[in-house]
Amino acid sequence: MLMIKKLVLRLSIMCSIILLAHNTTQANKKPISLQEAIDIALKDNFNIQIAGNTKKQAILCNRIDNFCMWTPRATFMLSHENIWRSGSKVYPQGNSSETGTIRWYIRSAPVFAFAWELSSLFDKIFQTKIRCQNNFVHKLVAKKSIEKELQQVVTAYYELALAQKKWELSNNLIKLATARLKVEEEKLRVGCISKIDCLDAQLALKQVRLSLLERREALTGKRRNLNLILGKLLHEETLVQSDISVQPIWDIKAVTTEKVVDLETAIQEKKVAIAATELSRAKSYLLSCLNLSGSFHSNSYFYDLADAAFYLDDKKPSRWLGRIGISMDIVTLLLMPAKIKKAKIALNNASFALQQQKLAVEGGLKDKKWNYRHALDAHKVVAEQLKISKQKLVFIREKYRLRQVKLLELHEAEEATQKAEIALVEHAFKVKQAEFDLYRLIVMFHQKLY
Repeated sequence: MLMIKKLVLRLSIMCSIILLAHNTTQANKKPISLQEAIDIALKDNFNIQIAGNTKKQAILCNRIDNFCMWTPRATFMLSHENIWRSGSKVYPQGNSSETGTIRWYIRSAPVFAFAWELSSLFDKIFQTKIRCQNNFVHKLVAKKSIEKELQQVVTAYYELALAQKKWELSNNLIKLATARLKVEEEKLRVGCISKIDCLDAQLALKQVRLSLLERREALTGKRRNLNLILGKLLHEETLVQSDISVQPIWDIKAVTTEKVVDLETAIQEKKVAIAATELSRAKSYLLSCLNLSGSFHSNSYFYDLADAAFYLDDKKPSRWLGRIGISMDIVTLLLMPAKIKKAKIALNNASFALQQQKLAVEGGLKDKKWNYRHALDAHKVVAEQLKISKQKLVFIREKYRLRQVKLLELHEAEEATQKAEIALVEHAFKVKQAEFDLYRLIVMFHQKLY
């Protein structure tokens, strides 16, 4: 009896483990949503990580350059002088004098020296300002790269959804064609149909299998593409939600002209600001010739070997020195008008590029809204076509059952219905593309994902 209880207990444990493993496998095969795919990409996508690290590296380099440029140089110096002295010697602290003796002492002058220098003061101010402006550019460029990569995640997600839908439809047609072939073979056996009708059923099954192989290859390619973007193994089985809804994910009405913020335009605005700073820098060359410097030298000390004591040397006290100087390069001074002209040309070019970008954005909003409405209207038309195709298929199946139409006509009706179903998913994909193009105009795509 005890052995039976142990056996039952072991079997129950094994069943629990098998059930847990099965549930884990099913959970791993659960289709992921678009938001889950985006979260995975933000965490594991290599291009997104590279964009973030590139931004951090560029900003860190600018900070290091600013620190090296503004930090003064400090010098520490110890100087020793060995001097023989004879005759009377009076110590600075008022000790008794000793005459006719030779004194030996070690002198340090000075104990500590600190010096700094800032050359081209105003030019360094302009350089610091330009580096700070470049930091904003690096941030915007990184944001644009990440947004572009996330847009590819959305595209790859819906492409895989479309491939999965085609695969599901092909599997359904395989089942129908296989069942129909069995029926046709049975009818041929009892002599109800001719051999040609049975061959038509076999050809239809072969054609559906060929279509299934092609769509399986396409499904594998789309899955690899999404896995690569998400930072997963290429052969990992990733499933997405096959049904694509045309309902807006976010507030599509919030896309207005007042809220349009194009990242490319923002980057160009920063480039115009940098060009303006470069022009001011070229005009301020005379101010850049100003140099500042300063130094500090501590008191001198000496050590008397006879007394074994340190004494302060009043002849060289501590002192601060500050200097203001002007150094001018004649060649640079002569080229100053040419450099100003060059900076003005660069500023004009940057301003023209900014105006062109703004015009393109203003026209792009109207075009993208029109594309979105057009995609919605086309989706409605295709949905009505699918509805009609399904109704037609019902009638043809009934006629085929009554032997009023041949198998070839039924197969054509099934293919037309399948094409209509695929077309509906493809147009839903186009609606989503147009929808996310609108979100990107107001940076909503970026705000919702971070």
